[in-house]
Amino acid sequence: MTAPVKGLSKQMTTVTFLMGIFMGALDHGIVGPALSSIMAAYGIETSWGVWSFTIYTLLFAVSIPVMGKLSDRFGRKQTFTTGITLFAAGSVLAAFAPSFPLFLLGRAIQAIGTGGIFPITAAQIAMSYPPEKRGRMLGLIGVVFGVGTIMGPIFGGLIIAQAAWRWIFLINVPISIIILALISTLRQTQQLMKKPIDVAGILLLTVTILTLMLGITMKNSMLILVSLVLVPVLVLVEKKAKDPVVQVAYFQKANTLVLLLTSMVSGFVMASATNLLPFFAESVLGMEKGASGFSVTPLAIASMVASLAGGFMVDKIGAKKVLLLGFAISAAGALSLAFMVDSLALFMASLLVLGFGVGIIIGAPLNVMMLGAVDPSQTGTAVGYLSLLRSLGSTMGPALAGLLIVLLPNGFTVLFAISAVASAISIMLVLLFSKAKAQRA
Repeated sequence: MTAPVKGLSKQMTTVTFLMGIFMGALDHGIVGPALSSIMAAYGIETSWGVWSFTIYTLLFAVSIPVMGKLSDRFGRKQTFTTGITLFAAGSVLAAFAPSFPLFLLGRAIQAIGTGGIFPITAAQIAMSYPPEKRGRMLGLIGVVFGVGTIMGPIFGGLIIAQAAWRWIFLINVPISIIILALISTLRQTQQLMKKPIDVAGILLLTVTILTLMLGITMKNSMLILVSLVLVPVLVLVEKKAKDPVVQVAYFQKANTLVLLLTSMVSGFVMASATNLLPFFAESVLGMEKGASGFSVTPLAIASMVASLAGGFMVDKIGAKKVLLLGFAISAAGALSLAFMVDSLALFMASLLVLGFGVGIIIGAPLNVMMLGAVDPSQTGTAVGYLSLLRSLGSTMGPALAGLLIVLLPNGFTVLFAISAVASAISIMLVLLFSKAKAQRA
């Protein structure tokens, strides 16, 4: 008689990691409805209140490549466990913080923990399934993230209506405990790096990313300049490191560089075209403020469906073709928003098209292509850098969008047109990737 297999099954492992994605996605949207309550509790102005989101975005971006590297060094299970623990600890601190600075510290700890959840989940799922099933399984990440993103504001609103705002953070604690209990039974088999930790590289990378992201967010050219000056210093340091946190080779080899740039553009397309859609619905279509927030629902639903469908298509026809299709659909949706929308019906139809394209480009294809371009021992690092570049693009999108809306009378048209052009550029980048891969072969 065959002995039963001990430890968490592959299917339950996938569910457990996806629970982390859901919790992180839920947190992205659940804070919004509570912002006014948080500001009132601490007696702060809106200019300070928005730091509830800003500090989360900044520290999340910083932690992504570091956590990805640590997952290759210490194991995905250990890094994911650390991420969940930090997220729960940050949630408790944010809930009970006696002052706003301590509240922001809690949000920062949450963000660092999230950096150990999102890219690690993608790497874990990708390495748990054979290549012919990898796309559809990675597509589940987009579905779960989409559901969590949609449910976040809904849950946040319900909690604020029935209880104190602190419960929007405390709700993370029981979910985290369940995830930690499940993940503790996982037996991780993974090739680990046995080299010294690149402390100097981690610190320098952290400062570089922080100054760049903060510069873009605050539209501060001096901070952006400082970050650009730090880049060559970082490269010199990393070239001498025994196990660098920054894989300089990713930016020197044509195939991986193209994928990183494409990931950045995908983040830009996603954020630039979607973040101001409620404002577009209000100012252009005349929708009421209460209803405009729900106007993006078709886009969110379409992106979830597309993420799952795109994953299946990757397994059937290949990641490159699916990614090209995704950017082509995104370009069509953006062009429709720029030049064709003059009614609510056309607006909703355009959102469905754009959402389907966005769901594909931020889903499985890029992850599958990147994992095929790097050594299996670098999965966490590689996926982490894809996430970092996407996060950078997502930060650039709203910054440019806000600038265009303020400076140009037809700012929305220009914004959506730029998004379409960015999608077209990505198509050329993907074709360059194929050419680079062929030349390498």
